[in-house]
Amino acid sequence: MASAAPADLHAPPTPDSTPRAAHRRDIQGLRAIAVLMVVLFHARLPVPGGFTGVDVFFVISGFVITGMLHREWLATGRIRMRTFYLRRFMRLAPALGLLVGVVVLLSVVLQSPFGPQQTVATTGLGALLMSANLVIASAAGDYFAVTATQNPLLNTWSLSVEEQFYLVFPTLLLIGWVLARRLRRVMAPPILIIAGVTALSFLVSVLWTNGGEWAAPLTSFFGGPQVFAFYGPFSRVWEFGVGAILALLIAKGWGLGKAAGRIAGVVGAVLVVVSAFAITDVMPFPGTVALVPVAGTALLLVAGAREGSFITRSLSTRPMVAVGDWSYSWYLWHWPLIVFVAVILPGDPIALVIAAIASLLPAWLSYRFVEQPLRRVRPAGTIRTALIVAVISGIPIALCLGLLWGANTGWGGRFALPPAPASVPAPAAAGEAQDGPEAFDPIEGDGAIAEDTTTGDLRAQHAAVKADCVNTDIDPVGCRFGPANANGTVLVLGDSQAYAVADGVINAASALGYDTVVSSRTGCPFLGRESSGTNDNPCRPWQQSALAYALSSSPAAVVIANRSAGYVHPEWGWRTAATDEGNSATSVTQAATLWEEGVESVVAPLRAAGIPVVVIAAVPEMPEFTDQRSLFSQAFGSRAYEVPREQSIQDRKPALDAEEQVAKRHPGTLIFDPVPVLCPTETCMSA
Repeated sequence: MASAAPADLHAPPTPDSTPRAAHRRDIQGLRAIAVLMVVLFHARLPVPGGFTGVDVFFVISGFVITGMLHREWLATGRIRMRTFYLRRFMRLAPALGLLVGVVVLLSVVLQSPFGPQQTVATTGLGALLMSANLVIASAAGDYFAVTATQNPLLNTWSLSVEEQFYLVFPTLLLIGWVLARRLRRVMAPPILIIAGVTALSFLVSVLWTNGGEWAAPLTSFFGGPQVFAFYGPFSRVWEFGVGAILALLIAKGWGLGKAAGRIAGVVGAVLVVVSAFAITDVMPFPGTVALVPVAGTALLLVAGAREGSFITRSLSTRPMVAVGDWSYSWYLWHWPLIVFVAVILPGDPIALVIAAIASLLPAWLSYRFVEQPLRRVRPAGTIRTALIVAVISGIPIALCLGLLWGANTGWGGRFALPPAPASVPAPAAAGEAQDGPEAFDPIEGDGAIAEDTTTGDLRAQHAAVKADCVNTDIDPVGCRFGPANANGTVLVLGDSQAYAVADGVINAASALGYDTVVSSRTGCPFLGRESSGTNDNPCRPWQQSALAYALSSSPAAVVIANRSAGYVHPEWGWRTAATDEGNSATSVTQAATLWEEGVESVVAPLRAAGIPVVVIAAVPEMPEFTDQRSLFSQAFGSRAYEVPREQSIQDRKPALDAEEQVAKRHPGTLIFDPVPVLCPTETCMSA
């Protein structure tokens, strides 16, 4: 870079340009509003659009970073990239590294090694390597999905988006300023460059948010266009760009008069409030809906360029500025505490609110003793800089790798096999009328799972089933598990419950010398009837092809596993068995009748072809989904959720009665009810 700049680039700002550029208290107050929106949303308080606080942060970041770089360019005629990135690292990485390290240690105690610990490890690595948004998008998908919201590092996605913005944006500004110098057009080139990138990003955001199937090949690894629109940098950079354009315009001298500024402040505040209370998670987002919080934030930033308005004064009060100062640390700490408190005290909404408030303590400690002291460190020399970076990043990265290894190996744990029962009870429906292969006989010996099997071994098999055999067409090659020279094949078909029970079937079949082919489709039960409700997966084509494959391949047995109880309770608000016209059942009685007809339509042809059928009845329904088997739960006897055994029996009775009626009509059909195994006492408990 040239060491000097034209005189007009060094001209001191006029009172109308950047009157309070160096430090604006109202911006800290706006950060306070943004973090409060997010925290209230995560605490499950009635702020449905609180997640748009992240969009407020994005606009602020674009505004502040651009202003900072512009002042440096005016003062020195260059941008010191190494200094910029080191400042950003020292600003963000120490507090993030501390948080990730603490979350990893808490995850060992409070979360299960059957998925949640792996999620923490991979998300933590992503956060430390500026890619948490990509990791979460590829693994969890929808930000609002239950599995995603159980990730204590879910909130780090936005930090990675911001860091990805930092990787590219300063270079774009620098190119614009260099062109401005050569063309002697002070601000036009950088504004035009940023405006072009902003417009393109907004277009991508709108297209992807509303489907953008043309982009499916580009985004398939990250959950598809709509998921990637939420998490991806390409569809979010326009929000930073709006803030950047404002900073450049204000620096050039553009601004609003006193009256117009006050109006802009009021309108901006209204838009931010509307974002918090009117936007919901069912709306396509970001897309055009994100214009509301972005425009509101932009108007507040413009209004705050001049002091005097009521809105600006309110944002500049000492409490608002204090919360704004802590906003980064509070944003980091509030969500992990909420997630972990939900593990310890499940189903307690008050506990989540208390956790959100209590997170102010670690946030303040992090701000006071980590964030503030280290952000002022300016290491001299390449070696010292490298050492500081290695320590700040290396320790939490090592902890994440250790957690990943420990969880994948089950922390060295082995399955303690229960003693084999003296006999296996006769099937509930088929009684003595059964026929078929020895697959219906009890497994003798040491059991279906070898003594030296680790939790990691089963998890690897489970992951393989999920990766290749869910929401795809039947793949008799890629989805075949078991011995090479098998006596025959067991076919597992059903909705997500089939995927969930597949491991047990695979191991049991392998012990008997059979291999297993698995095909599972989320929200699609294996029966001859469509199910109603919202579902991105078409069911009938898969149901028909699965039945055709079963009849043509002559398996040793077909195992049907569906979340049957869910389809016969319209009041649960999930999917129900559908009428011939495709309408939802309106009562339990009607749904159970439709369910029986649907089961009949697949069992009858299978039994007519001489194929034995095993129907695994629905597992007990917990009040909420959970996946916890942690050291905490084992040490203190805590269970994330539980349901009375009798209630589970009653919930499942309409579907189970329908399945038993089908089994009575078709000897050779076995109904396996998991309740006696899963609920040996008066309570059914999750792990």
